[in-house]
Amino acid sequence: MIRVDFSVPVEFEDIPIGVDFETAWSELNRRCARVPPAGEPDQEKLSEMARTLHQVSRLLKEVGVVYAADCLHSFQGEPSLGSLAVAVVDFPYGNDPATAARGTLRGVLESRGPEWAGSVIDTQCGPAAVFTGGQSYTLPPSFSPSNESVEVLTAQFHAMIPIPAGSDGDGRRMCLIAFSTPNITHWETCYAPIMVEVLRSLRFTEDSPGDTRDDVTPLTTSGETSGGQSGLSGVPEHRTRL
Repeated sequence: MIRVDFSVPVEFEDIPIGVDFETAWSELNRRCARVPPAGEPDQEKLSEMARTLHQVSRLLKEVGVVYAADCLHSFQGEPSLGSLAVAVVDFPYGNDPATAARGTLRGVLESRGPEWAGSVIDTQCGPAAVFTGGQSYTLPPSFSPSNESVEVLTAQFHAMIPIPAGSDGDGRRMCLIAFSTPNITHWETCYAPIMVEVLRSLRFTEDSPGDTRDDVTPLTTSGETSGGQSGLSGVPEHRTRL
């Protein structure tokens, strides 16, 4: 069994994956409790947000996401939001990861158009196809301050890394790291260095017999090393068995 390990700043808060509505409701209320409302909370709006979170959580699981998190913090005096997901998809790429990465790069850039750019880089896990570009999303009324649907442009970063086959005969797959932020001007100085560190920390390891851990292990990494100019600090290590 292949395991993927990677590190992210502690300010990234896990998003539950594949949970039922009750768990989604509890998670939403836990987050809302940290920011007391000016008046009585709108229970109808909270219920709609919980239903949306439940649907998103189930969708993440269905599409192969093994880790998801978001980060809300202050950057250069402005609120800043980022979202991160790590997914695993079937991709029988043959025996050459470099060819797989180059083919992925070409296919993605052709499908997304001239607004996207990308390249193949070397990581400690092997070649990775990385892409940057912009994408618009529709924010539903339940998550909009105006209670109306809002079109939001986001800066996007995607990396696709071929996963080696395990000794147990697991077919080859691709690891996808996807990051987005609606704070487009924050991408270069805040989030790009974080994604570089996430890629540097990524590694695939074959489990030892009897090792069934899916856990988070705190690491002692300084804020400058983990976040640099981003202002984010502390790095927990995430371990997911594939």
